[in-house]
Amino acid sequence: MRKIKFILRDLAKSTNGTITPIFGLCLVTVMIVSGIAVDSARGYRLSTEAGVALDAAALAAAKALRLEALDDAELEQLATDYFDANFNIDTIGTVSEKRVHIGADRRTNTVTLRVDMKMPTTLAAVTGTKTLDVSKTATAVYDVRNVELSMMLDVSGSMSGSKLSDLKSSAGDLVNILLESNANGSDHKIAVAPFSTAVNAGVYADVIGSKVNARGRRYQGADTTCVTDRSGASAFSDADPLSGTFAMRSDSCPTSPVMPLTADRDDIIDHIGDMQAGGMTAGHLGIAWAWYLLSPEWDRIWPSDSAPRAYNDPDYMKVAIIMSDGEFNTSYESANGGSEAQARELCDNMKAEGLSIYTVGFQAPAAALPILQYCATSPQHFFDARDGNQLRGTFRTIAKRLSGLRLAS
Repeated sequence: MRKIKFILRDLAKSTNGTITPIFGLCLVTVMIVSGIAVDSARGYRLSTEAGVALDAAALAAAKALRLEALDDAELEQLATDYFDANFNIDTIGTVSEKRVHIGADRRTNTVTLRVDMKMPTTLAAVTGTKTLDVSKTATAVYDVRNVELSMMLDVSGSMSGSKLSDLKSSAGDLVNILLESNANGSDHKIAVAPFSTAVNAGVYADVIGSKVNARGRRYQGADTTCVTDRSGASAFSDADPLSGTFAMRSDSCPTSPVMPLTADRDDIIDHIGDMQAGGMTAGHLGIAWAWYLLSPEWDRIWPSDSAPRAYNDPDYMKVAIIMSDGEFNTSYESANGGSEAQARELCDNMKAEGLSIYTVGFQAPAAALPILQYCATSPQHFFDARDGNQLRGTFRTIAKRLSGLRLAS
C-alpha cells in the first residue's frame, strides 16, 4: 500500500499533460483490483481443495486412532500423507509453506486437523502482499457400534432400466463400505427386503404358512410366496409371526426374496444384482419386512446366524433404509387403511423400538416425499436423490455414518 501511495503522489505532481496521469491512475487501479480478484479466486479454490483433502485425512486419522496403536507424531504423519495424496495442487500454483497439525482425543476417538498454508500471490503482489494465508480445520469421529441394517429396496416397474442399475450400484457401494470394517473386528450385518406389489417371502413363506389367511389367499394351491398385508392386532407390529395372520392376495412380487441378516458381502451383492423391476408400489409391505428382518421377535424364523440381537443390546444399533421412487399405492386389507397410512403406523412403531430410519427418494414425485420425510428419524436422515450420482452419494454417506466414521459438524 505504501508503494501505491507513492505512485499516486507522483502522478498528482506530474505536469507533463493531463491525460497521462489520469490514464496511469486508471491503469494502476485496474491492476490492483484485477490482482486482488485473481488472487482471491486462487485463494478460494485453494481453500476448497484443501478442505476436501483435509476431510479425507481426518477420517483416515480417526480410523487409525481407533484401530491402530499410533502415537501423536505417527498420527500427524499419517494425516499429512493422506492430505498430500488427496490435495490437488497442480492447478492452483505453488504453496510456499504447508503444515498439518493434529489434535487427538483417545477417549472419544476424535481427531481434529488444521492445515496452515501460504500461497504466493501473482498480480496482487503490486500491493505489497507477497503471500495469502489459508487455514482449514476438520474434525472426524470413529464412533464404534455394530450395525444390523435392513434395506427396503423399491423394485416396482418404474425402477426399470438405468434407475435399477443405479440402485444396484448404490446399494453395492454401501455393502462394501460397511462390511469392509468387519475385517477390523466389527460385526456389521445387512438384510435386504425388495418390494413391489407384494413381498417375496421365499422359503419363509412356508414357515409362516400355518397362519396364512386361507380366505385371503386368492392363489390357494398355486406355488406363490408373495406375502401381502398382515391383519388383526399385529398388523402394525413385529409380533411373533405365528401370533398373527398374513394374507397372500397377490402372486405378483419381486423375483428376489427377502434376505435375512448376513455378513457375507458376495452373497448380498449377488442378491442385489439379481433384482428385477416390475409391479406396483406397496411401500408399507417393504417397511414391514425390513422391520421383521431386524426384529428379535422373529429370531426363530430366520437362520441362527441371522437372528437379530435384542433391541436393548448396547453394542448394537438397528437401522432400516427405506428407499422408493414413487407414491405408496397398493394395499389389500381395507381395515388397515391405505399403503401410506399403514406406513406411518409401522414407522411410528419402529421408532418406538429404538430403530433408526434413513429414507431415500430417488427421482420421486413431490407427492411421494412426505411419507419418506415422516418416516425418517430426523431431517438429516432423509435424502432426495435426483439422479444416479446423487443416489450413489447418498448410500455412501449413509454407509460412512453407520460404519462409525464421520465428520463432526
